[in-house]
Amino acid sequence: MRTTQFNLTLGSLALGNILAVGLLGCSETTLIGQPGAGLPTRVQATIEVSSDHPSDPLLVDFGDVYAGDTREKDVMIRNIGTDTLHIEELVIDGSFDVVNDGNWERLLAPEASTLVQLAYSPTQDEHTDGSMTVISNDRENPAVLVRLLAEGLAPAISIEPPVFDFGSPELGCVSQLEVTIANIGRAPLEIEDDGIWFEDLGGNGEMSLIHNLPEEGLVLDPMSAGGSPVTVEIHYVPTDVQPDTGVLHIESNDPSSPDATATQYGIAQLGASNIDEYYQEGNNATDILWVVDNSCSMNQEQSSLAVNFASFIQIVDAIDIDYHIGVTTTDQGDNGALQGTEHIISPNSSDPAGSFAFNVNLGTSGAIDELGLHCGYLALGGGGNNNLQPGGANYGFMRDDAGLRIIFVSDEPEQSSGVLGWGVGDYVNFFQGLKANPDHVVLSDITGGISGCSGNGGSAQNGTGFVSATNMTNGISASICDPNWVSTLSALAWLSQSFADTFELSQTPVEDSIEVRMNGVPMFVGWTYNSGLQAIVFDIDYVPENGDTLEIEYTVLGACTG
Repeated sequence: MRTTQFNLTLGSLALGNILAVGLLGCSETTLIGQPGAGLPTRVQATIEVSSDHPSDPLLVDFGDVYAGDTREKDVMIRNIGTDTLHIEELVIDGSFDVVNDGNWERLLAPEASTLVQLAYSPTQDEHTDGSMTVISNDRENPAVLVRLLAEGLAPAISIEPPVFDFGSPELGCVSQLEVTIANIGRAPLEIEDDGIWFEDLGGNGEMSLIHNLPEEGLVLDPMSAGGSPVTVEIHYVPTDVQPDTGVLHIESNDPSSPDATATQYGIAQLGASNIDEYYQEGNNATDILWVVDNSCSMNQEQSSLAVNFASFIQIVDAIDIDYHIGVTTTDQGDNGALQGTEHIISPNSSDPAGSFAFNVNLGTSGAIDELGLHCGYLALGGGGNNNLQPGGANYGFMRDDAGLRIIFVSDEPEQSSGVLGWGVGDYVNFFQGLKANPDHVVLSDITGGISGCSGNGGSAQNGTGFVSATNMTNGISASICDPNWVSTLSALAWLSQSFADTFELSQTPVEDSIEVRMNGVPMFVGWTYNSGLQAIVFDIDYVPENGDTLEIEYTVLGACTG
């Protein structure tokens, strides 16, 4: 047997370090690899990767892509070697996807190529620097790195402050928080219609949203592009000492935070307690205006009023009314000026009944159109005149703290509607508007009533307009045809009482904390708090009577500083 040693480079088979072949003819030949040689191979595949980048084929730049959009790019992989290229794996790092995964060729013959389609779909505002690694059987470049760049453009909402604690304000104080809404992204922020709203988790309205932004939606440009923020206010007005929580909601096209929120907290503390005490002394301050018809048919009625007025004075004196009494006519030419020598009759007058008897004898040469309501309007400062101002004809008659009674005396219909075009209700509204509490104003009439009258006291046409005004204010409507004026005047005198029904508090209260006790007994109905007057106002049927004691206890509204 003869042994032959060959140094071979085998290109057709991949073998181990030592290769053996079978016998050729009768000779046995052993093939031994070249000493020191590596693994023999016939693979001469070479990878080439290219993109559309003008200067760097291994860089794919997707550029600016808005959230919600998708941009695709192709990467070409080509075999520029002399044997088959096997692409084993594509490794993606970053927010990118292979669109045609499974459809690109993994085995490429020499000069063959395949396209890998990449896509970028941002969901937020971001700068993305990723990569795709192509792993193949290229012995020199088994892992080729392709850099992937993209700018995801999206709106990004910012709410400042995102969390806020109002702390512990005193009960009833108003705390205000300004909240800024801005777009810190790189695409327009679109806030939905009615997309700014507030959730008061306490459910009692102690926290509320104040804003003047449009309800039909709002678009905020990016701050980086010169856009401006907007602001809203959260008000916190605690009415109890329980913890309170509110949540401001902003619904927008921010893909990361479509319902962005900011949360507010607070819990109030009690202020000082106070008790105001009152004693109903019944000073009964009342201003009484008589509007008396001075037309040609009123001679008998004026006389009856003058003769019997002593009964009126006796009663108002007996019940200790602090009165101002004045008389004016139904003639517009008199401009509502109070008549007589003593224009304002009071308890200090030397002869109140005599002065009234003189004042009410007005004569019968007045205008034939009885403008009772309008002349009362003029007497009390209506129409822009200065009757009640210093130097005016009626200055000093009407007092701020007094009740107001207006009594119309006429034997003919009320005819004021032709002056201003006002109805009876308009005049009544004017009179009631002269007092903080409309119940302090009561109108009454001595007229012919709804359908007119006749009797021992005379005859009269209907006084429908006067009666309507009386009914609107719960006054007294009496017949001018009744010869017994004593009864009528007595009833009107009793109606002149104006017990104090308004009690001003010494300090500003927390409204929900107010407790009212009359003669030591709690009152839960019959009164209201008037914040404009800072006072308790009693309903007409619940006014404290003479001698009643009143206690009003409440928590004092905090100083509310800072």
